[in-house]
Amino acid sequence: MYFIFWYDYVTLPVYVLLSWLILTRYFRKKHGQNRELYKYFKAGLILKMLGGIGIGLIYEHYYRGAYDGRWFFEGSKVLNTYFRDHPGEFFKVFFSSIKDFNETNLAGINMADYFLYANESFFVAKVGSIFQFLAFGMFLPLSVFFLSLAYLALWNFFIFIQEEVGIPMKLAAYSTLFIPSVLVWDSSIFKDTITFTGLLWLFITAYYSFVKPRRLYANLIGFAVAAFFIGSVKVYIVAAFVPFFMLFVFNSYKNSIKNDAVRVLSTPFILVAALVLIGVFLRNADELLGRYSVENALESATSTYNSITTYGGSAGSAYELNVDFSSPLGILAAIPVGINITLFRPYPWEYGKVFIFAASIESMAVLYFTILIVFFKGGIGMSLRYIRKTPLLQFCLMFTFLFAFMTGIAAANFGTLVRYKIPCLPFYYLFLAYLYTVKSAELETRRIARQTRLSQDIPAHSF
Repeated sequence: MYFIFWYDYVTLPVYVLLSWLILTRYFRKKHGQNRELYKYFKAGLILKMLGGIGIGLIYEHYYRGAYDGRWFFEGSKVLNTYFRDHPGEFFKVFFSSIKDFNETNLAGINMADYFLYANESFFVAKVGSIFQFLAFGMFLPLSVFFLSLAYLALWNFFIFIQEEVGIPMKLAAYSTLFIPSVLVWDSSIFKDTITFTGLLWLFITAYYSFVKPRRLYANLIGFAVAAFFIGSVKVYIVAAFVPFFMLFVFNSYKNSIKNDAVRVLSTPFILVAALVLIGVFLRNADELLGRYSVENALESATSTYNSITTYGGSAGSAYELNVDFSSPLGILAAIPVGINITLFRPYPWEYGKVFIFAASIESMAVLYFTILIVFFKGGIGMSLRYIRKTPLLQFCLMFTFLFAFMTGIAAANFGTLVRYKIPCLPFYYLFLAYLYTVKSAELETRRIARQTRLSQDIPAHSF
């Protein structure tokens, strides 16, 4: 046994049942007796539980405890005990760095003894320690807390794209609730669970704060909390989100500007401002981004790639970038390479492990629907027209491409990439779903109009 013990299995059904009852109560309060909606809620929750519990069992039994979440879990137990013994220390510790905690805590604890060395890992342990008050030091019950909160965010994103974007229910479900990689990597004790969940709330609260204001104070607070949680683990996600969301907000209000000159001149101004922000965030703000700045990301990509291809290439999960990071042209050439790797690879012939094979199936499905929707359904011209005039499509595409590029060049390993890429997936799936919906509606309108014209052109015969 590594981190899951007999008492985990004994108590797990109780926690699953309680989670089911609480989340179902939440559904009834929000949506009443909507049976059609409940069908998707129930199916999504079942899959979420299977993903969150299943990945823990796989790491316990197949990978024999080789799992970073194991150390987040161990750290959460230590911190929970510390908070029980020193309750007055909670807020001080929660907002402190791992270095400060190691040097100042009242119990002489060093988190390095539990293989936690970075502030990002320490933060996951801190979040886990809160739920340990009810999980009582057990891994699988703690996983249920993580997956339940993650599902709440995913469900609200599902509702959002139906109500605000007009995506049909079934299509919305496949674009959010049923994304295979999200069902696994956003469902257990991972950094990715915190950042992905935070990103969905960041988008929803930002939309209702700046694009379509409602319950403004609550959403602004939610936005700040979500940004704090994401930034405490993976600040580059916030860095990729902010400039493109600024463009989204501006483009959403642009048509309401009555003065034609102001409206026309403001477009290049806000575009330049966003590009400057991207440059500030991703290239020059080393103090803010740390190892996630462009220079360090490129350096990390090179060193990671060299390490994996030297020592782990035979494992079947490393991939080649075949780009030159030493020149601006080389970096520009790396952009489509990184995007392609993140969204459409691994290809079927590139997998060497079970997880990579599953990721390959998902990637091939994404590639198929991208080609079908963007290029064939109504043509590329119609796609570009809708992208040009729809701020949400622009945001989804730009955020996805930037994030996919950053992730694709930094991971250098399909096993890592499968986890790292999930923040951009619901936005890319939303892009495809929205484009499919509006193009289908236009093509159907054209078909009906054509049939009407044909019926009107048929001469009347008298008998």
